[in-house]
Amino acid sequence: MDVEKLLFLDKENMTSVYELEEIRDLSEKAYDHFMHYGEEVLYILHEGKMLGVCSIGDLERFYREDRDELKINRKYTYLKGIDYYNAAAFFERVATVNEIPVLTEDNELLGIIRYEKEESVRNAQRTKLKKARKKLWYKKEIYRFINKTKAKVFLYTISDKEIVERLSESERQILKERKEKADDINWRGLSDEEWKRFWKDEYEEGIVDAMKAEMEQCVPRIENGVAFFPDIKGKCYHFRNGFRVTPNPPSNANRRIYFYGPCFFMGAYCRDDQTIPFYLQSKLNENHDMQCKVLNMGLFGPDYCYARMFTEELTKDDIVIIGYVDFLRLSEKNLSNLLLERNLTDVFLEIKPLTDYLADSPMHCNYIANQKIAESIYQDICAKEILNDSVNDTEGFKLPEKIQDYYINWDVHEYFIEYYGQYGLYREDDSLVKGAIIMNCNPFTKGHRYLIEQALDRVDKLYVFVVEEDKSYFAFQDRFRMVQRGVGDLSDVRVIPSGKYILSKDTFAQYFEKENVQVVENMDYDIRIFGEVVAKELGIKYRFVGEEPFDRVTKAYNETMKRILPEYSVAVVEIPRVMYDEANENVISATLVRKALEEKNWQMIETLCPESTVLYLKNMFDEEK
Repeated sequence: MDVEKLLFLDKENMTSVYELEEIRDLSEKAYDHFMHYGEEVLYILHEGKMLGVCSIGDLERFYREDRDELKINRKYTYLKGIDYYNAAAFFERVATVNEIPVLTEDNELLGIIRYEKEESVRNAQRTKLKKARKKLWYKKEIYRFINKTKAKVFLYTISDKEIVERLSESERQILKERKEKADDINWRGLSDEEWKRFWKDEYEEGIVDAMKAEMEQCVPRIENGVAFFPDIKGKCYHFRNGFRVTPNPPSNANRRIYFYGPCFFMGAYCRDDQTIPFYLQSKLNENHDMQCKVLNMGLFGPDYCYARMFTEELTKDDIVIIGYVDFLRLSEKNLSNLLLERNLTDVFLEIKPLTDYLADSPMHCNYIANQKIAESIYQDICAKEILNDSVNDTEGFKLPEKIQDYYINWDVHEYFIEYYGQYGLYREDDSLVKGAIIMNCNPFTKGHRYLIEQALDRVDKLYVFVVEEDKSYFAFQDRFRMVQRGVGDLSDVRVIPSGKYILSKDTFAQYFEKENVQVVENMDYDIRIFGEVVAKELGIKYRFVGEEPFDRVTKAYNETMKRILPEYSVAVVEIPRVMYDEANENVISATLVRKALEEKNWQMIETLCPESTVLYLKNMFDEEK
């Protein structure tokens, strides 16, 4: 290590130094820091003295090993004084680390000696960290489902990484080259000859092009965070009522078997009659008098494939088969509804040569692999002797039940981690009473100011989220600036863009289509996200709304908030609208301001808006001239 490449950064210029008392949740603080800053170590002090460190590697292992607590590492290497030569020797020995702390004799942190890592290395670390966190999140969600469902559960895991590692060098090279060659001509990187070997006896001219074209149509719609396929009836894929058809069901089934999982369990690169659910249905039809119906609830990709489990109405007679691409090891948690947890990796490795049965990865396999997997699952179900049980007619068994009617997926949670970091939001002292208002402010009026003032009388800190969706008369940037200027004298107010998931077209589209709405619906998801994610993270206990006597969409939204948010310990406080003409009971509204603007009635605008808004509007319209 060349000492000339090393530099000393003193403590005052570091962003990675934290007092222990500042940290409420070490894992969350560390994740936020490592995703947004260049340092790879947090330095944790107590009363000004070094207590310990937490590295990006510590956090990745915490996620990967599903530990109960991320502990501060109190055994770390450090230097007593600024010593570039010893620092260089340390970096030579430990190639994965690029910084080392420098302490005084009294154990006070002076700073760090470091060298700059290549950005590609830093990005690789962040990608690995994010993947480990995401896998842990899905593991906990599957655990939550198994713990809450009435159904009997079989959990199958497949290690994509282990399968590849156990292939021969030549087979690994084949898969690598396929990924590198993938383009419009070589779909998934396979040549025409390789696709013929993939399809075996089922190959026919044009089948690959047909599957590719149909797959491009399989774009799910998202409702309340749950993905559903549109109805499609093609040569390869047939979707009906939101999920893929298993074409050989019995006529009168009295037991249901649900398949949930990503593309492999759904049969992404196979016809309807070549999937794991199809082959399992065939075995059941041949060998059992009991009528079992197998439902293929899988999806392309892992991101939404588990959401539907939580919203499905299941009974104690139902069987759920979950496919997961990794090791989970849930059995030690002693879940009564989990009948079996099994790794299917060895079933794959029995197939020779495996690359003839795969496209570009073990998750994209052909129908012969599916047959083998289905046979293994069938044997597992038979071994548990549950198919011979008569379907129970008692009320507790027959009553279908879903865990919830919405699902907040990983990408929403991950988005808010970025969102909080972007705007410097974090949960402050719980002794502070916090509230929130979501406002469109189209434009900012005296009514909005009144609502904010009334809210401040009840809380210590108020978050004002300005609707970021640009579907209003005024652009978001103008609305946002008007709010900022309108509350500039109020120190306990934070004005923040609402972002992608706080009252947006993705969460409540009807809010932006009020003039076309016949029946108000689909607003619950927006409110659930606010309660379960935003309010929980920021410690918000009150949500304030203005009374709405005219707009039925907003009125319905307010009523739904009153119904849902108390589930998250958030009280909804409705503030009466302020009037500008009490004699005639005329209330202030942004609609009146826009009407006055069209009429160039500045006297009315001054009546309805604070001075800051009036000045802003005059500047806007003067510029337009």
